Amino acid sequence: MPAATSFANFGYFATALIATAAVAVAAGIQFLLVGWRRGGDRTSQAFAVLCLCVATLAFGRAGVYSAQTLPHAMLALRVLAGAVLLALPALMFFVAGYTNRPMPRRLAVAVLLLTLGMSVLNLFEPGTVMYASVQAAAPLQLPWGETLYAIDGTRSASGRVFYWLCYAAFAWTFYRALRQCAAHDQRLRGAMLLACLLVQFLALLWSTVVIDAMGRPYPATDAFAFLSFVLLMGLWLVGQMRTHTAQLERTAAQLRAEAATRHQAEQSLRHAAWHDALTGLPNRLHALDRLCGLLDDAERSGLHGSVLLVDLDHFKTINESLGHRFGDLLLQAVAERLSDAVPDAIAVARLGGDEFLVLLCPTSADAATAARRGTAMAAHVLAHLAKPLVVERRPQAIGASIGVASFPDAGVGAADIVRRADIALHRAKAAGRHAARLFEPQMQAEADVRLELERGLRLALQRDELTLHFQPQVDAAGRLAGAEALLRWRNPAQGMLLPGGFIHIAEETGLIHALGLWVVDAACSQLREWHRQGLAAGIHLSINVSPWQITQPQFADDLAAHVRAAGIEPAALTLELTESALLGDFDAARQTLQQLSDAGFRLSLDDFGTGYSSLASLQQLPLDELKIDRSFVLALQPGSANPLAGFIVDIGKRLGMTTVAEGVETAEQQTTLAALGCNLMQGHFIGMPMPAEEFQHWLAARHATDAVPVGAP
Repeated sequence: MPAATSFANFGYFATALIATAAVAVAAGIQFLLVGWRRGGDRTSQAFAVLCLCVATLAFGRAGVYSAQTLPHAMLALRVLAGAVLLALPALMFFVAGYTNRPMPRRLAVAVLLLTLGMSVLNLFEPGTVMYASVQAAAPLQLPWGETLYAIDGTRSASGRVFYWLCYAAFAWTFYRALRQCAAHDQRLRGAMLLACLLVQFLALLWSTVVIDAMGRPYPATDAFAFLSFVLLMGLWLVGQMRTHTAQLERTAAQLRAEAATRHQAEQSLRHAAWHDALTGLPNRLHALDRLCGLLDDAERSGLHGSVLLVDLDHFKTINESLGHRFGDLLLQAVAERLSDAVPDAIAVARLGGDEFLVLLCPTSADAATAARRGTAMAAHVLAHLAKPLVVERRPQAIGASIGVASFPDAGVGAADIVRRADIALHRAKAAGRHAARLFEPQMQAEADVRLELERGLRLALQRDELTLHFQPQVDAAGRLAGAEALLRWRNPAQGMLLPGGFIHIAEETGLIHALGLWVVDAACSQLREWHRQGLAAGIHLSINVSPWQITQPQFADDLAAHVRAAGIEPAALTLELTESALLGDFDAARQTLQQLSDAGFRLSLDDFGTGYSSLASLQQLPLDELKIDRSFVLALQPGSANPLAGFIVDIGKRLGMTTVAEGVETAEQQTTLAALGCNLMQGHFIGMPMPAEEFQHWLAARHATDAVPVGAP
C-alpha cells in the first residue's frame, strides 16, 4: 500500500489521542522526576507509571482507529490491552499512596501475579487477552466526517475476567476514596479523587457496556478521561508543593528564631559567666583569663606590666549602717570612678565583694619600671577615689587600700600574680589603710611562714602541742597572792612560741575561741590538781581573754557553765582583757563584763595606760584590777620620778581596784612600786614563767616557807 494512503484515517480524533498521549508522557516524566527528588516517593512513581500506561493506551487507540488493515489494528490492540493490564495495578498503588493507606501485601502480590499472567496471555493469544476472535468491522463515521477503522470480535473468557478485574479494581479504589472523604482533614482530597475515578469509570462503562447496549458504533473515550487524573495530580502536586514550601518557610523561620534565641542566650550566658552582675565589669574568671593572655604576650615581647588589687576601706561599716542597697549603688559608682581613673588599663574587673582588679598593659622594659609605674598608678587611683561620691544625693567619702604586683615572673601564673597583689594589699591595710604597697619577695616568705603557722595552729589542739606556763604574783610584802597562766605553743619546727607569735593569727582565723576554751580547761585542771595537793589556798589564777571572745553574745554564760562543770568556782579565776576589747561596741562589752562579774569572775584591765580608755568609761566597768604596763615599770629608774605609774596606782585606789604591776625586773622596781602603794607585782625578779610541774614544785616550796598564805588584798 502506498505511503500516502497509510494515514488516510488519521484525522482529528487520532490527533486528539496523540495529544492526550503526549500530555500523559509529559506528566509521567514530570512525576518520575518528582518521585526521584522526593527520595523515591512511591505515590509519584506509581502515578508516573500510570501516566505512561495511559499514554501507551492512547497511542494504541490511535493506532487502532487509524489502521488500514486488520494486522495493523491487532498490533495496536495488543499494545492497548497490555497498557490497560499494567495500568490497573499502577492505579491501585497510586490510590493506596494518595489515601495514605498502603495496600495489604497479599492483595498487592495477587494483583501483580494476575497482571503478569494476563499480560502473558495478551502476548500469545490470537485475539489478545480480550477476544477469542477478531475481524474488521464497518468503519466508524464521526459527525464531522472523519472515518475511523473499527474491529469487532467475540469476547473471550479471559476478556470477561479482565473486565471484571477492572470493575473490582475500581470498586476497591472507590472504597478507598470514600474512606478518605470520611476523614475530616482529608475530605477535599478524597472528593477530588472520587470525582476523577468516577469520570474514568464512566469512560470504561462507555467503552465496554454503553456502546454495545446502544448498538451504535461510537469511539472509546477512556484515554481522554485520564486528563482528569492529570488535572487532579497537578492540583495535588501544587497543593503539596505549597504546603511543603510553607512548612519549609515555617521551619526556616523557626530555625532562624531558634538560632537568634540561642545566640542571644549564648551571649547572655557568656556575659553572665564573664562579667559581674552588679557593676557590669569583668569578673574574676574573666580577669584571670585576660591576665593569662597578658602573661603570654609579656613573655613573648619581653615587656613588663603590673596589676593593682583595690580593696575599699571600712565598706562593711557602710553596708551595715546604710544598707546593702546603698552599698550596691556605691560599688557601681566606685566601678565607674575606677574606670575613669585608669582609662588606659587593659581591664578593670570586680573580683567579688569590695575588691577590684586593674590590669596595666605590659609596656615597661623591666620589672622595676613596671613596679614604679604600677605604684604611681596606685597613688593616682587612691587620690581619685578619695574624692567624695554622691550616691542617692548623699555625699560619701570612701578610702581604699591597694596592693601592686608586677609581671611576668618565671614560673608564676595569673592566680599567683593576683595572690602577690593580695599579700601587698594586706600590708597596705596593716599600715593603716588608704595606702598602696608594692609586693616584695620577703612578703611572700612572711606569708608562707604565716600560712604554716595557721596550719600548725589548727593541728596544735589535736596534737597536744599547747601548754600553760605560770608566773607568780606577790604582794608588797612578797607573799604569794596568785599566778598568771601564760599560753605557750611547742611548735615542732620553730620550738617554743610565745602568744605574740600566734595569737593574732588565731584571732584572724577564728581559732581564738577554741584556743580560749582550751586555756580555760587547762587552767581549771591545774587548779583542781593544786587543790588536791593543798597548794591552792588563797591563789587566784589569771587567764587572758581575747576581745574576739568578748564579742560573743553567749560568752559569759557559756564560760561560767564551763568553769563550774570543771569543778572550779568562777571566783578563783581572774579574766584579763586589753583596752582594745572596749573600742568596738562599748555598751555590748560592758554588758558582757557585767555578766562575767555577776557570775563571780574577777576582771582585770591589762596593759592599762597604753590604750585609749577614758576615765569616764573606766568608772562604768565592773573591774577588779588594773594592770600597769611593763613600759611604765621599766621607766622606774633609781633617782628618777615616774608620776605615770604612781598616777595609775592612785586611780586604782580611788576606784577601789587592785593594781598589779607586770614586768618587775629588779629589786629597786619592786621597792619603788611598794612605796607607791602597788598591790601586786609580777616579773622575772619575782619569778619566771614556769611549766606546770616546775611551778608546782616552786609553789610547794613557797607554801612551806610562808607561815600564812595571803590572798590578794
